Amino acid sequence: MKKVMDQKINLTLEEIVTLSSKFMQELKFLSDEEKKYSMSLKSINTKEQESSQEKIIKDKIYFSFPLGMMEILIGQKDYIVKALVETGAELNIIPENESIKAELDMKTLDMKLRGIGGHSTAIFGLAENTPIILPSGDER
Repeated sequence: MKKVMDQKINLTLEEIVTLSSKFMQELKFLSDEEKKYSMSLKSINTKEQESSQEKIIKDKIYFSFPLGMMEILIGQKDYIVKALVETGAELNIIPENESIKAELDMKTLDMKLRGIGGHSTAIFGLAENTPIILPSGDER
C-alpha cells in the first residue's frame, strides 16, 4: 500500500476532483484485499521444520505473474523474435532495433509511453496491421 501512496503522477485539479471519490473506493478495496490475504496467510500451518529464512518471510505474501515468452514471427519477412506475448493486448511493443531487423513499414510518431513507475520511453513508430504468428500457428 505504501508503494501505491508514494507514486508521483501529474493531474489537473479538475481530474483530481473527478477521480477522488472513485480513487478512495479503490484504495479501500485494495486495503480490504490486503487484509484478507494477510489473515489467510497467518492461518496456514505446516508440519515441516521452518528454516531461519522461512521464519523471516513467513508473514509476507509474494505474488508471481507467469510471462508468456516465446518465439514469434513478425511481419511479411517472417522475422523470428523472442517476445512477451499478451494475446488480449490492443498494442504490442517491440524495441526499435527489432522493428528495423523485421523490416516493418513504420509510421513515424512523436509520442512517449509512460510506465507505472512514472518513467517514460519514446515511441519510435507505429506498424499497423502487422501480422504476428504464434508458435501454434495462430495469427494475431
